[in-house]
Amino acid sequence: MHTFAVILLKYLDAFLLKVVRYNFNNQSMRKQFKYAWVLALSTAMLLGCNAGSESKDSDQEDAGRNMSAAKDSGSLDSMEDGAAQMELQQANLKKLTKMSDEEVESFFPETLNGWRRSAYAGGNQAYGVDVASGHAVYEAQDDKELMLTLTDGAGETGAAIVSLMAMGLTMESEKESDYEVTKNEHVHGFRAATRETKPKQEGNVVDSDIAFIYKDRYLIKLQGDGFKLDELKDIVTKLPIEVLK
Repeated sequence: MHTFAVILLKYLDAFLLKVVRYNFNNQSMRKQFKYAWVLALSTAMLLGCNAGSESKDSDQEDAGRNMSAAKDSGSLDSMEDGAAQMELQQANLKKLTKMSDEEVESFFPETLNGWRRSAYAGGNQAYGVDVASGHAVYEAQDDKELMLTLTDGAGETGAAIVSLMAMGLTMESEKESDYEVTKNEHVHGFRAATRETKPKQEGNVVDSDIAFIYKDRYLIKLQGDGFKLDELKDIVTKLPIEVLK
């Protein structure tokens, strides 16, 4: 996915956490979220599928080299397979009926791993877009905070979100910078996208994320403020996924 799209989605995550903490009591914030969410999703899909097309003339040589490298490594075949899988999955998901508000909320227990649920917002079309989704915040010990998100892939918008994520998960990806490590890997039997920040110095707090798809339909994301990635992986096993039919 294009770097700009990735950055935009990261800003959206931070905005979403702020919105959930306010419990959507503010009408202005709900409206802001609607347009930010749609903008980020549209941009991510556009740039993710057409990355680099805006500078065709100047990037032709680089594109040629990248295409050759992709063919040699076999990743081009993986991309083509992923695109075909995305198209089929999206078509199937569009036919499904979205979860009700009650079904969405049932995924978010009052306590998770012994931590109290301090905020919740969600439901079918809760944010002005046609998708069933929910978000909850759990307060852990040592000032740690866990945010859990569920997006139902049923329907037009949900199908676009989940199928695009599924395509991304088919790729072999691992990147490391001075700030963080991101990777596509298997977490307790699920193909997942993971992220963990690096402490700037000894004893600094780290953050981590895990996102995966359950039953080819439900996009589940865990964001841990103050959690190491291994801690977040352990929480995956404690999620009430059995309620998702």
